[in-house]
Amino acid sequence: MISRDSYYGWQQHEVTQAYFDAINTRIADATELLVTSAGLDSDQDNFYRGFIRAYNEMLNFEVDE
Repeated sequence: MISRDSYYGWQQHEVTQAYFDAINTRIADATELLVTSAGLDSDQDNFYRGFIRAYNEMLNFEVDE
C-alpha cells in the first residue's frame, strides 16, 4: 500500500513530470489528428477518442485515503 503523501511526492519527481509531459504531448497530437480527420473513418475516430480518454484518466488519477 502506498500512502497519499508518497503518491503526491512521486507526482512531483522530475522523472514523473517528464512522463506526464509526454502524456500531454500524446494527447495534443491525438487531438490534432482527430480534429483534422474526424468523420473520415469512424473506427479511427473511436480509437483516438478512447486513446485521449485513457491518457486523461492517467493524468487525473486520485488516491483514496
